[in-house]
Amino acid sequence: MKNLKFTLFVPTLILLSFLMVVFARHNDHSKTNHRLALEIGLSKPWTVNAAMEGNTLRAFVRVPANSQSPFSAIKLEPKMVGDKLEVTITGLTGDTSAVKSCKDWAALGQTPITSYVLKEGQEATVSQLSNLGSNFKNGMLSFKAVAFVAPPDTEAVEGAGESSPCGCGRCDRLYCCPNKGACLGCGTCGDVCCGN
Repeated sequence: MKNLKFTLFVPTLILLSFLMVVFARHNDHSKTNHRLALEIGLSKPWTVNAAMEGNTLRAFVRVPANSQSPFSAIKLEPKMVGDKLEVTITGLTGDTSAVKSCKDWAALGQTPITSYVLKEGQEATVSQLSNLGSNFKNGMLSFKAVAFVAPPDTEAVEGAGESSPCGCGRCDRLYCCPNKGACLGCGTCGDVCCGN
């Protein structure tokens, strides 16, 4: 009888331990899985996913030469901070006509402008930037924190949870998911760069 109790107790204990671990991982996964994206107010809708911790995803929007802005481009860096979206905005100066890589963007002059922390659904307009040109809605830089939407028909990179280690941009209906360390043009909206 003593042997039978022991035989039933040990497998039950192992099963309960396993279920507790699975349940704990499921809860952790659902918390980190709630991801936001930045919807940038341009003439065409442009959404850029927020980078997860440890990754860098940057969006670059060129400013038309005929605008009254001192900047030739605007850099936006959306990243997840807990359940919120932190966006850092930087003004860039220099010739953007030959920019094709992360290093080219990094070589431009940079002026930090501001940063915002937004909850899902919150909007912001960067009051320090005006008269940015016709590709910006009302000539101003405005954006909104929205729910993350993964691109359709993409295979996940192992351990990354989506098609790119950093994230993707979506200009109108075009998805742009650069590889780590690369930049990719995203239609008429701008460029998305992943990593350094």
